[in-house]
Amino acid sequence: MPRKPKNQLLQLDKEITRATATILNDGIVIASENTVKDLQQVGPSWTGLYSNSWQIEIAGQKATGTRRRGEPKSVKGPKLNVKAIRKARSSKDTIQMQIRNLARSKGYAQDERLGRFRRGKAGGKNIGDQPLTKKGQNSLLFESQGRLKEDIRGSLGGRSGGFSSATAELDWLDKYRDGGLLDTTVRLAIDKSMRKVKSKSKFLK
Repeated sequence: MPRKPKNQLLQLDKEITRATATILNDGIVIASENTVKDLQQVGPSWTGLYSNSWQIEIAGQKATGTRRRGEPKSVKGPKLNVKAIRKARSSKDTIQMQIRNLARSKGYAQDERLGRFRRGKAGGKNIGDQPLTKKGQNSLLFESQGRLKEDIRGSLGGRSGGFSSATAELDWLDKYRDGGLLDTTVRLAIDKSMRKVKSKSKFLK
């Protein structure tokens, strides 16, 4: 098999680096940003602190939400430099993307821990009678029964008298992760970046 001229090999190496940058910044990064938007949309929001505590990590670079109360704010993915791109290229075709929530309440918000969920004033805190965010108010679910004394956040009813509510359905995170929505969000961004790479490359078709 004839060898490629040296200048063609250099050009190919440049195109591979450029393709890696495109797939990372236009594919993986955009996929992570869109995933966080999805999680903010389907997840709970009372004060908004949980919604704004998502963190994205790609190739060791991190980007974090505001970690403040209020309406959900988009999280811009980490800006990947040449070092991160080279690291991604040498990782045996695997680019690690991690999305985590840093809120102290994440175990309750993600229906992983039992808790006591109340309204009004409790334990010296003014929790309020309704969500503080419009997102939470618009996604509020009601049940014409009170909660059990201790239960999962998304589990409504179970006790006669009163009512109970939640700003996201039970097991919302598992349903998003395992129900196909996560895969669709990531695939759309990656496919778009791959089409961009192929349209501009002489070698990578």
